[in-house]
Amino acid sequence: MGFGISFFKVPKHRQFDYKPRFYDPEKERREKRKIELGLGGESDEDVEEGLPGSMIRSGAMRKRHEMYSQKMAQQKRQTLLLRVLLVVALIAAAAYILSDYKEELVEVLFNR
Repeated sequence: MGFGISFFKVPKHRQFDYKPRFYDPEKERREKRKIELGLGGESDEDVEEGLPGSMIRSGAMRKRHEMYSQKMAQQKRQTLLLRVLLVVALIAAAAYILSDYKEELVEVLFNR
């Protein structure tokens, strides 16, 4: 049904290719050595994070999607449980309130 006419402009996807202006091989060597020794520093994932497409290659997007899906499923279960408990509470409250008027209700409903 697309006629080629659109009322809303959809932005195009862009990738930015960032290249640092200054490169310090000595600093990079120190960082890699820190990682090897386990003293901290940036891990390979942190270094790769800024590269275009690195999230796709590392599977990070898939992991995020799985975590989001699990979170949403858990929220749906909690919402369903809350609704069921609410309905049970309302039925119990109605039964308690109507138990005081049980005789009057039977008389009104069946003695017409």
